[in-house]
Amino acid sequence: MTCASCVHKIESILTKHRGIFYCSVALATNKAHIKYDPEIIGPRDIIHTVESLGFEASLVKKDRSASHLDHKREIRQWRRSFLVSLFFCIPVMGLMIYMMVMDHHLATLHHNKNMSQEEMIKIHSSMFLERQILPGLSIMNLLSFLLCVPVQFFGGWYFYIQAYKALRHKTANMDVLIVLATTIAFAYSLVILLVAMYERAKVNPITFFDTPPMLFVFIALGRWLEHIAKGKTSEALAKLISLQATEATVVTLDSDNILLSEEQVDVELVQRGDIIKVVPGGKFPVDGRVIEGHSMVDESLITGEAMPVAKKSGSTVIAGSINQNGSLLIRATHVGADTTLSQIVKLVEEAQTSKAPIQQFADKLSGYFVPFIVIVSIATLLVWIIIGFLNFEIVETYFPGYNRSISRTETIIRFAFQASITVLCIACPCSLGLATPTAVMVGTGVGAQNGILIKGGEPLEMAHKVKVVVFDKTGTITHGTPVVNQVKVLVESNRISRSKILAIVGTAESNSEHPLGAAITKYCKQELDTETLGTCVDFQVVPGCGISCKVINIEGLLHKNNWKIEENNIKNASLVQIGASNEQSSTSSSMIIDAQLSSKLIFFMVPI
Repeated sequence: MTCASCVHKIESILTKHRGIFYCSVALATNKAHIKYDPEIIGPRDIIHTVESLGFEASLVKKDRSASHLDHKREIRQWRRSFLVSLFFCIPVMGLMIYMMVMDHHLATLHHNKNMSQEEMIKIHSSMFLERQILPGLSIMNLLSFLLCVPVQFFGGWYFYIQAYKALRHKTANMDVLIVLATTIAFAYSLVILLVAMYERAKVNPITFFDTPPMLFVFIALGRWLEHIAKGKTSEALAKLISLQATEATVVTLDSDNILLSEEQVDVELVQRGDIIKVVPGGKFPVDGRVIEGHSMVDESLITGEAMPVAKKSGSTVIAGSINQNGSLLIRATHVGADTTLSQIVKLVEEAQTSKAPIQQFADKLSGYFVPFIVIVSIATLLVWIIIGFLNFEIVETYFPGYNRSISRTETIIRFAFQASITVLCIACPCSLGLATPTAVMVGTGVGAQNGILIKGGEPLEMAHKVKVVVFDKTGTITHGTPVVNQVKVLVESNRISRSKILAIVGTAESNSEHPLGAAITKYCKQELDTETLGTCVDFQVVPGCGISCKVINIEGLLHKNNWKIEENNIKNASLVQIGASNEQSSTSSSMIIDAQLSSKLIFFMVPI
């Protein structure tokens, strides 16, 4: 599909089919959403109907690589068309500039020296490019013809194919307008050139061989950039699809939950109720419930939650989230298209194919646009011919710098013909049919990439009426990156210095993969003005609780909540309420050194 006329044609034909209740075709994504009665019509019949209109059609297949979203084939196709047209267009532009300069020079001579028509013709014929190789055939016209032919039949090949398919099925689109304009210009120029050669004319005829290269090069460039834009706007959806795991480790347990066997299978073969093993660093292939193990899980790409979430027996996990530091056994509860990630992808795809009310009106209008423009173009040709013969001064006013060596009749026809072709060339319904769906596609795609799910074009169109926005959590309006805001030392400085506490804390957390650990390490390095910290031994991570280790024979325990406070008889525990903070939207961790509560670190999220 190339413009909104294609969309209107497909929708109008399909909706007339018996058994089809609803049809929405998206130009930006080249997809159609169709609702039908399977007792009356099926996918094969729908595909045959679309193909009979001159378009290629196939069922959307699940492609985890998302290669169908990048428009690589279309980008290569239009890049080739653009480069071929550009190669021959540059010399044509050079010839045009040369002739414009010479015509301006002749006009200046005519104005200053008041030359006669015969003198003007003589000077014009003496110019190098206007010299005749054969009677009626100048060097200029020969070069223009040779440069125009490759562009007309090679650079414009794809335009001719699309225009032929459209006309064969009694419809008209943007390609028909382009092919009409270029073919008429080429055919007209060739005919008058052959007539001039046959008549052995002494005055070279005015041709339009420069029109096809100029048109094709800019329109092919526009199509190339359009498909590049389509590929980029699909990146968000492709990233969502890439979150899906490709394989899953299905295990078999005996009655005592002892592992008997494990097998690598394609994620599409996982069944509800299967036991899946997920190792540290692995993606969860399906939605499920933890039956054994405990770990921290990064769900930020799915839920937007910045901090890893602790998972233990009975916790639910989401497909596409990443297991961090502990092996888990989960029982699959939702597989295939039923997983949360698949539902998000489906929602975004449906949003990108949905139409805003203004787009529905634009598509309907575009269906009648091309025939209307053809009629206007013919009317323009006739009107300017009549005006030119009735009052030639008007043509002179709007056609300054024309070649005065040619007859008045040829000047009128040339100007009228140029105006008529201009109407065909500049009238493009793409601004109506492509702007709105592309905006919806970009908006829903970028929104999904940032965790905002938009259900279609209509909510976007109504968004300007929103007066209040409610955020569900503070992390929604932050960068999601924690930083250390405050360190409270809870012991006397003569017992242990603040710098030593920071050195121990930074060394311990440098071995942790937790986002809070990264924030602590960065803070300690900045405070101590060093790029390296020490090493620790007996490092242990307890998901959801904290870490413990030894640094230079000092036992450290960095934790949240009340983990090990009572069982280790921690001193000074009454000095601070563990895991709490007086500051809103903050979290805290406490450091225990040699069984004594030594410090408390307070974090907050950086606002956007």
